Amino acid sequence: MVQTEHGNPYTRRSFLGAGSLALAAACRAAFPDGCAAAAAEVPKLSGRVRFRLGMAGYTYIRLDIDKTLASMERAGVHHLCVKDRHLPLDAKPAEIEAFRRKCADHGVTPHGVGVIYMGSEEEAKRAFDYAAALGVPVVVGAPWKPAEDGSTDMKRRRQSPELCAKISDLCARYNLKFAIHNHSRNPKTGWPELFATPADAWGIVKDMDPRMGLCLDIAFAFADGLDPVDEIKKYSSRLFDLHFRNISDPKNGLSCTDFTTGAIDYVRVVRALAETGYDGVCGIELVHPFPKRPEWINTSVGYFRGLIEAVNHSSLL
Repeated sequence: MVQTEHGNPYTRRSFLGAGSLALAAACRAAFPDGCAAAAAEVPKLSGRVRFRLGMAGYTYIRLDIDKTLASMERAGVHHLCVKDRHLPLDAKPAEIEAFRRKCADHGVTPHGVGVIYMGSEEEAKRAFDYAAALGVPVVVGAPWKPAEDGSTDMKRRRQSPELCAKISDLCARYNLKFAIHNHSRNPKTGWPELFATPADAWGIVKDMDPRMGLCLDIAFAFADGLDPVDEIKKYSSRLFDLHFRNISDPKNGLSCTDFTTGAIDYVRVVRALAETGYDGVCGIELVHPFPKRPEWINTSVGYFRGLIEAVNHSSLL
């Protein structure tokens, strides 16, 4: 047994238990007449899941990078979407190099940066310089402009097609992908004028540089009444990153829980990602309440690994 920085125990049993729950859940979904029916069907279709399991940096928003990387190493998760909490946007080259070495020492590879909120071409270029210096292929962001009355309050910012057009040029210049994160239509839990849904982003970027795409937040999409499976299939050609968590309230995308409970059917989500050939990173993004996150990281990683294994061996794919 290992104690976490918050005093919660990590055990091999909790990993295996969560994985077993995922296997059982996937088996029930794939074989509603009983898991015994799966026995003859299991062996043929392994390797269908192509994506990598990772962490969205917001999961660790209250921890420094040392504790973040230690947690990821314990969980055996090797990909991180870097938040500026852990590496400032104005980091100097020496700081970036030290960050890269520290990640490597823990077996972690930065795969993207963000979410970065940018309100000007200068801020967008700074984000691309930051990503290029770190050596990641994806910038996750939300280009914004002030409210009609000039307010820059976070909740009132609006999506900016004009800035997206400039970012499209940056994608070509830097050869980097840009993934717009959806922020929910719910005014209480999201930012309804800042790319509330994947469709809001798609309507702007679909005719731009093909490196302009989406970072799909599964929980926000589900809470907005969208089927995440449909969203994955509709935008698979430009799906460059993915953030996921499970939620206890189907109408509140921030009502976070671990993957062993919750309203979202992740058997269907993983199956859709396998069917569409998504080969990016799926980043676990645990939000409120913070004190539960260390425990949920443990069970969620175990559950998701079990789910991947189950889907890989499902004859229904």
